[in-house]
Amino acid sequence: MAKELVLQGHLKVKDLSDFVFQRELFSKISVAENLHKKIEYSFKSLKTLIDKGVPIYGVTTGFGENSTHYVQSDHADQLQKNLINYLSCGQGRTIPTEASRAMFLVRLNSLAQGVSAVSPELIARMCLLLENDVLPVVPCEGSLGASGDLVPLAYLGQTVQGIGEVFHKGQRTSAENVLKKLNLPVYKLKPKEGLAIVNGTSTMAGMVLYNLKLTDFIVELCEVAAAWQCLILGGRKEAFGAFINEVAKTNPGQGESARNIRELLDAENYRPARGQDVAVAKNKTSEFIQDPYSMRCVPQILGPIRENLKHSWTSLEHEINSVTDNPVVNFEGGLEMGGNFYGGYLCQAMDFVKINLAHIADLADRQVLMLVSDKFNRGLSANLIDTKSIPANEQHMHHGLKGLHQTVGAITSEVIQRSIPSGIFSRSSESHNQDKVSLGMSASMTCLDMLEGVYKILAMQLVCLAQALDLKDIKLQSEKSQKVYSMVRSQVSFVNYDRSLGQEILNLTQTMQQQALRK
Repeated sequence: MAKELVLQGHLKVKDLSDFVFQRELFSKISVAENLHKKIEYSFKSLKTLIDKGVPIYGVTTGFGENSTHYVQSDHADQLQKNLINYLSCGQGRTIPTEASRAMFLVRLNSLAQGVSAVSPELIARMCLLLENDVLPVVPCEGSLGASGDLVPLAYLGQTVQGIGEVFHKGQRTSAENVLKKLNLPVYKLKPKEGLAIVNGTSTMAGMVLYNLKLTDFIVELCEVAAAWQCLILGGRKEAFGAFINEVAKTNPGQGESARNIRELLDAENYRPARGQDVAVAKNKTSEFIQDPYSMRCVPQILGPIRENLKHSWTSLEHEINSVTDNPVVNFEGGLEMGGNFYGGYLCQAMDFVKINLAHIADLADRQVLMLVSDKFNRGLSANLIDTKSIPANEQHMHHGLKGLHQTVGAITSEVIQRSIPSGIFSRSSESHNQDKVSLGMSASMTCLDMLEGVYKILAMQLVCLAQALDLKDIKLQSEKSQKVYSMVRSQVSFVNYDRSLGQEILNLTQTMQQQALRK
C-alpha cells in the first residue's frame, strides 16, 4: 500500500533512500504543520525587511561580487528569474534520474526547515511536482560546490517555474507539457526564491546518496568474492577468525568484514587444515602455510572502507537536514549570513570513497590474477579453460578468461588514475568572491565514473570465480552465495569454449548496479 512521506524537520537517510529508489511505495509528500508556521514567519519577516529598504544579499542586491549594487524592491522578482536564467548553462551528461529525485527532495527538505524565507506557495509547488515525479534534467558539469551547486540547481529552478526539460514518470519531456497535463499555471518566483533554490548542496547530496548505495553493495560482493577465492584455492581460514580480527585487533570494520567472510565459509562447511598443521617432509612444507595478502588481508583492506562508508552516511544525513542557502532568517526575524552552502563534508566523503574504490579495484585485479594464472591458481587450468570440453590436442588454442584479466587490468589502471582527491583542486572564481570552493560535485561525478569501472571489474571477477567453482564442481550452500552465483549465471553461462563475453559482462554489470540501488 502506497504511503505518505511527511517532512517533519529531520529526514532520515533511509526514508530518503526509500523515496528515491522505491518511488512506487509513496503516493503523497507533505510538510508537517509545525514547519508551515516557521515557513510563514520567515517569509513575512523577509517582506518586512524588504519594505524597510534593508539591503538584503541576493534579494535587493546583486549576486556575489555584484552584491554592492542595490536592487529596488519592485525588481526583486525579476532578479530571481534572471538568476535562474544566467545559471542555466550546465554542460556534460545528465545526472541519474534517481540522483535528480534525491536532489529535489533534499532541497525541499532544506527549504521546509522554515528559515530560508521562501513562500508557502513555493513549498506547495515543490511538493506537488515531486509527488507527480516531475524531475529536472540536470547536466553534471558547472558546480564549484560553493556557493553550493548553483548551476545544477538552476535546472530545479527551471522545473519549479515550468520551463526547461524534465523527466516525468521516467519519460523525458518539456516542463510546459507536464504543467498542461497537471493543469498547473506557470510559477512566478518571489523575492529570494531563486537564490534559495540554487544556493545549496542538494545536487551533490543526491549524487552522494547514489554513489554510497552502489559502494555498499560493492563491499558486500568483495566479501563474497574473498570467501569464494578462499574456498576455491584452499586458503587458510584462520586469517578470518575472531582472534585475529576481534581480539588481536579491535577495529570494528575489520571485525565485521572478517565475520562476514567467515560466516560464508562456515555455511560451506569449509574446514581446511590450519597453517600450523601442515606437514613437513625433507625440509619442505606439503602446501602453503599462509596465503598472499590479497587473500589473507581482505578484512584489513575492507575494514577501513566499511568504517569510512559509515562515516560518509553520517555526513550525508547531517547534510540533507541542513539549511544550506544564504542568507537565512533567524527566529527573531533578523538576517543571518554565512557559508553553509560550502560542500566540504560531502566532497571529503566522496574523495575518501574514491580512495576506497582504488583499493578495491587493485585488490580485485590481484585476486583475478591468482585465479587465471596456472602459476598461482593451485591446480586449476590455465585461464580457467574447460579441459573436459576441449580435446587435449586443441586446448593450447583456447585462452578461456585470459581476456577478462587483461580488461580488468586496464580498467583498474583507469580507476586508480581518478582516485586523486578532487577537493585539493579548488580554484578561485567569480572575481575572487568564491575564492575557495569545495568541488564536491566534481568529487561526486568522478566517484561515479570510478564506480562504473569498479562494477565492470567485479562483474568480470565474479565470472572468473563462478567458472572456477564450476570447474571444481563446488555446489554452494550459503543462501547469500547462491544468490550471487545465480545473479552471475543469469547473465553469463559457463565458458566451454572461447567466445565473446563483452555483451554478457555488460548485462551482468547493469544487473549488479540495479540490485545495488534497490537494496
